[in-house]
Amino acid sequence: MKIINRFFLGVVLGAVAGIGAVVLFAPDKRNEWFDEIHDKTQDILVEFNRAAKEYKEELENDLAARQAG
Repeated sequence: MKIINRFFLGVVLGAVAGIGAVVLFAPDKRNEWFDEIHDKTQDILVEFNRAAKEYKEELENDLAARQAG
């Protein structure tokens, strides 16, 4: 069990070190990553807002149906 923990700790530390090195030493790649993260975040927010609007409309329709009921 201790070997597995050390392995995963090494994987995590290696990944963090690799990402840190790219962010520090490759500014063009860093900008590309940040732009991609920004675009994906915006896509997620648009989808979330669309779903929230649909849900709100559905609840308003249900409320209107109950009040008319």
